[in-house]
Amino acid sequence: MADPFGPAVLATARTAWNSAQVHAVGEVPATPTTPYEVLSVSSGSAENYRLSAQHGSRTYRIAIQAVGSTATEVDAVVEKAEAAFLDVSLTVAGFDCSRCQPESSSPLIRDPDGGVLLSKTITYTFTAFPE
Repeated sequence: MADPFGPAVLATARTAWNSAQVHAVGEVPATPTTPYEVLSVSSGSAENYRLSAQHGSRTYRIAIQAVGSTATEVDAVVEKAEAAFLDVSLTVAGFDCSRCQPESSSPLIRDPDGGVLLSKTITYTFTAFPE
């Protein structure tokens, strides 16, 4: 996950749910307990260019994959993600972060590799201003 925002995103998600079921991309156990969520943060896109041609802030996207054995489990993970991020400002040293806003949500899908698990991917955006 992109530093310094990845650790803040994981910590925020873990305050809203059982930390054993919150994972960073690439860190999901071989046999995870369902339901669970997988999080990642974009590298950010520059915003608000100044006359000096330097940006003053970046906008980031949090992607949350909600995974479960049933649609009910997936929806429960989505609710936990909303409780963690909706209208919440991340605490990140050296940055003033705007409140997280929902951006998009995918429909419920089955693992395309022949798995039995279901998932939805939801995204939130926030802007980070250097202090």
